[in-house]
Amino acid sequence: MDNLNFLYQFMDTDFIDRYTTVPQLIGILGYLVGISAFLQRRDNVFRWQLTIVNVIMTLHFYLLGPESYPAAILNVVNIFRNIASNYTKNILVMLFFIALMWIFYFFTTPDPTQFIHYLSVIGTTLVTIALFRLQQQKMRLLILMSSVLWIIYSLWIGSLGSLAIEVTFAIINIITIIKLSKKQTV
Repeated sequence: MDNLNFLYQFMDTDFIDRYTTVPQLIGILGYLVGISAFLQRRDNVFRWQLTIVNVIMTLHFYLLGPESYPAAILNVVNIFRNIASNYTKNILVMLFFIALMWIFYFFTTPDPTQFIHYLSVIGTTLVTIALFRLQQQKMRLLILMSSVLWIIYSLWIGSLGSLAIEVTFAIINIITIIKLSKKQTV
């Protein structure tokens, strides 16, 4: 999508037709499943639920079409990254997943000259670092930074489900960070 056309679509009369398609409904399902992931205070449960969200969102992005294929590929890598991060915090494993994401990304991106397409892979890189190297509030803060990048990217590609996920995840993540901070001070 060019520029901010996504925002103008909310004013069109065919908004319901455009956003009640199978890909968008699958994205909303990912959103609903994802809410429970970010409400988790236990890091391992959070990672497993995030993996389920990535499976759903892979299908969502694939069905949205070629503009969203890089996001679909990133979600496939994320499935395996989440599983691996439950079992190891090895920096080489983390770097393997980061390299894999960037390689696949360059093979699938529709236009590597447009910076907007880099937001998803930069955001996913931040989450990978968070899952492998950080815990509790620090992990969630880096994931929060990733959410900001994905919100912008989701607006650009017209993914209602991804936009809803990232905005809600950001809000829930902030609340969870506050709760974890209060728990540490007690």
